[in-house]
Amino acid sequence: MKIKPARRASDPTAPLRLELVDLETFDAVATLGSFSAAARQLNITQPSVTSRIQRLESSLGTKLLVRTTRKVELTPRGGLLRAEANKTLAGLRRIADRFRLDAVAARSRVVVAATPMVAATMLPDVIRSHGERHPGVDIQVRDLRHGDALQAIAAGDADVAVVAFDGKDRRFRSQTLRNEDMVLIVPPNHPLARSGRATLDEIVAFPLMMLEQYETMKARIAAEVARHGLSLKPAASAGNLNTLVGMLDAGMGVLLLPRVMARRSLQAGHVMVEIEGLELYRRFCIVMLRDARPTTVVRRFCRHLREEMAEGARRLSS
Repeated sequence: MKIKPARRASDPTAPLRLELVDLETFDAVATLGSFSAAARQLNITQPSVTSRIQRLESSLGTKLLVRTTRKVELTPRGGLLRAEANKTLAGLRRIADRFRLDAVAARSRVVVAATPMVAATMLPDVIRSHGERHPGVDIQVRDLRHGDALQAIAAGDADVAVVAFDGKDRRFRSQTLRNEDMVLIVPPNHPLARSGRATLDEIVAFPLMMLEQYETMKARIAAEVARHGLSLKPAASAGNLNTLVGMLDAGMGVLLLPRVMARRSLQAGHVMVEIEGLELYRRFCIVMLRDARPTTVVRRFCRHLREEMAEGARRLSS
């Protein structure tokens, strides 16, 4: 039978059987020069201090402290340990303080991931009014592509996302903010701009461009077009709306957008065209991890966001 050789003390994989509380107690005794003073500082009994020091000495296999008639003194090895313990404990205290400060900051911060157009069209007024009501809360918006916004929640880099969401990804739960119907955007000299309305028969004459996250909607449109014996022309897609607007201006097709985003695009002189014969809409939601436990400030922001979206919808319908 082969006998496995014992690990050398210098083996970096050998377990370091030291308790942090024992090191803290040793440091207190070494600093104060007294077991009783250390007990008072640590708010424990003197026998507990003695027990911790004995456990530490047993783990290291060496004497660390020597009691004299007047005080407690360090042995040479005790002095070596104290120097290293001071550095270790100071580093741990710094990072513990940092974590505590981060936790305090997190209780007054909300990180919101959103696609660029949602960040530009839906959130500014909400953030302004929330700041007026809750001036001590820091709202940080990260404008990301659709998939990246969801990934930011999954990775813990954002508290919530405000995006179009169909509910199919079971990692997340959602609260509907509003349903935005879809319209077309065309240049002012485009044939569809004349009447401001277009049927499917008229739309299929042009490449139908849309954001890359609209694949589910594109499939539905293609199926409806096929049911009428027609087909969609090949069209470009992109993850960035500015890219698609550039393609629109270059005459590469017509652009399908939610109405709220289309209104923003109209500032560039484009024309909004209503779609007839097919009801299309995007569901915009507050999205967070399914098992998330949001802080009070996150819940309060979400409630404010829902209220502001509902009030905005009422103003538009009145």
